[in-house]
Amino acid sequence: MSTTLTPHPIQVNRYAPANLILAYWLSGTLAVVTLVKSAIGAFFPRIFRDPPMPAGNAQGTDVVILMVAIPILVASIILAARGSWKAQIVWSGTLSYILYNSVFFAFDIAFNPLFLLYIASLSLSLWSIVALLIQVDVDEMRARFATNLPVRIFAIYILVTSVFFFFTWMSQIVPAMFEPTTPGFLHGTNMLTSPVHVLDLGFALPLGILGAVWLWQRKSWGYLLVGLMLSMLTIETASIAVDQVFGHLSDPTASLGAVPLFAVLTLVGLVVVIAYLRYLRPDATGEGNDPA
Repeated sequence: MSTTLTPHPIQVNRYAPANLILAYWLSGTLAVVTLVKSAIGAFFPRIFRDPPMPAGNAQGTDVVILMVAIPILVASIILAARGSWKAQIVWSGTLSYILYNSVFFAFDIAFNPLFLLYIASLSLSLWSIVALLIQVDVDEMRARFATNLPVRIFAIYILVTSVFFFFTWMSQIVPAMFEPTTPGFLHGTNMLTSPVHVLDLGFALPLGILGAVWLWQRKSWGYLLVGLMLSMLTIETASIAVDQVFGHLSDPTASLGAVPLFAVLTLVGLVVVIAYLRYLRPDATGEGNDPA
């Protein structure tokens, strides 16, 4: 049985905003810089001066950035330039993934010859997101979503995912706070704290929860933020699975226990983000085919 997607009865311009030139240039430059940085990290892992496990993790992340994130970034930029609103959402999510991991490379990875590229990737991804988000007409984007979008289902998915990560990290943090020795999750890393805990608890999870609440309330920004988080999470869960594998290859004592879980989360996330984007129509009348 097919489901009819009923768009909002609001008249809007047919094409996506054209005032994204700065975002195009910044993101294009980011793609080039990140391509160079990730190719070196993926194929020449001896560039890393970290202990075996984090060096392997970094190599795995570079592999995903090189093979997955950059192609998606370039494709979404091209499709957004052709008027695809779906591509704008995927573009924002891919930029968020690159920014998230650029923080790790800039602050976590031991100083090496790629340090300036890490800074460039961090800066370009940050300002690309800013340049993109300040130009996206979120009210028009909301108008292009079908009125029968099951907002609660997608909002609950983001909320459940956020709660899962919250309790996962808290189960590591709270016991470690009362231990007199270095926490187990820092062994073999040479790190003083976990940046994953900081970024997720301080930024990523609150952003996801905010977007989910706004989508539940059908506020315009909720549609964009949930799409951004769905895209980002799908790439990030794949990245976690891959970097765990590379970490184990570099240090056989590193656990592979999380790989199956994050592989499943990647597949589920891919289905969810595709389903979400299906409700985004090329125009407010539902006519025509979206290039994305």
